[in-house]
Amino acid sequence: MRRLMLSVLALPFVGCSSDSDSDPNPLPANATALASYAKTGGTLLVTRMTGFEAIIPFMLNPGSPGAAGLTFNPSGAPNTYTFSAPIDGDGNGSNETTVAGTAAFNGDPAASAPGFAGHLDLTLTTAGGLGNFAGELDFVRTAAGREATGSGTFVEGVTGTMTTLTVPVGSPILLKPADGTANAVANICGYSLNGDAHFELENAQGTLGSTWQFRSNTPTVTVTGATYVDSNGDSTEVPDTQLSFPCAGTGTLADWVGEFNQYWACLPPEYGQATLTLTVAGGTVTVNDEDPPGSGDPSTYTAAPVPGNPYEVRGYFIAGPVGSTYREDFTWKLAPNKNSFTQVSQWRFIEGPNIGTGGMCGARATRQ
Repeated sequence: MRRLMLSVLALPFVGCSSDSDSDPNPLPANATALASYAKTGGTLLVTRMTGFEAIIPFMLNPGSPGAAGLTFNPSGAPNTYTFSAPIDGDGNGSNETTVAGTAAFNGDPAASAPGFAGHLDLTLTTAGGLGNFAGELDFVRTAAGREATGSGTFVEGVTGTMTTLTVPVGSPILLKPADGTANAVANICGYSLNGDAHFELENAQGTLGSTWQFRSNTPTVTVTGATYVDSNGDSTEVPDTQLSFPCAGTGTLADWVGEFNQYWACLPPEYGQATLTLTVAGGTVTVNDEDPPGSGDPSTYTAAPVPGNPYEVRGYFIAGPVGSTYREDFTWKLAPNKNSFTQVSQWRFIEGPNIGTGGMCGARATRQ
C-alpha cells in the first residue's frame, strides 16, 4: 500500500482458457481446431498485456526501483512518446516478451483523468518463437472506465496461425475492473468488458470469423455469426455458443500465503515500497502491509478471489491523512510459478476538496 505524498491502456480483447461445451457436429475438423485455438491461444496475449498494464505507472516514474529496463521517451511533438518494456508474460521468472511502440496523447499522461485519450501503435514480440503481435489502439478514459477501439494481428510462431481482432471506430468496448457489482461482473479474468469484438482466425486450411459479445452484467461471452471458410472457398455456418473465461490457474487460494517485497508506482507520479505478508482463511486473503518496510506501522486489509480464479484476487484499502482520505481498489494476479504477482489499481479521494478525483497505480511483488 502506498502513502499519499502530496488507464490508460486497454488490453487486447482476447480470452484465456475456456470450459465451454464442444461445438456441435457436423463441423469440419479444422473449424473445430480453430475454434479451440481461439479459446486457448489467447492466453498468451492476455497474460502479457495484463503485465504491461501493471508497469505503465513505472514508465512515468523514472528512477523508481520498478522502472529498471523500461523506456518511455518524448519523440518530438507534444505528448508523443516511444516506449519499450520487457515482460515476464508466462510467470516463470524471466522476461521473454517485449512490448514496444509509439504513443500520442491529448495531454500529459502523468496527469490522466476522465477525458484523457490517445492513440498507440504497438508490437509484442516473444522469445523462442511463441509469436508476435502488431496492432493499433485508440482509447479514452471515462468516468465509467476505458473505452477502446482498434485492431491487431497475432501470428503464432509454431503453426503460423493468425488471429486478427477488430473493434471498429464508433463501437468501442468499455473496459473496467470487475468489482462484483451487477454491472461490473468478471467476464475476462479480473476485468469486466462491455461491447463487441470481431475475431478472424486463419491457417493453411481455412479461416474462421465470428463476433464475440461481451456484456458487463454477465460472466459469459456470446460467440455469434461464426462462419468457417475452407481453402476451397466452401463455407460452413457455426452455431452460436457461450464461453466462460475465469482464467483459472491450476492451484488454490492457499498459494498466496507468504511474504512479498512490493514496488509500486502511481499516477500522478509517486512511487514506493512495501512488505506484504499474506495469510489465507475462509476463502479470503488477509494482507499485512508495511509501507515502507521496517516502518513498524502496518495496515491490514483483505482481498477475495475473482469467481473461478484463485490466482486473481480483488480488494481495496482506505488510507491517507484525515481530510484527504482515499480509497484504492486493486486487482492482483499471481504468476503460475507462485513467486510473484502484479497489481493494477485505481484510487480516488473520498473526502476533502479533491473528492472524486484520483489516479491509477501499478505494482510488482516478489516472494521473499
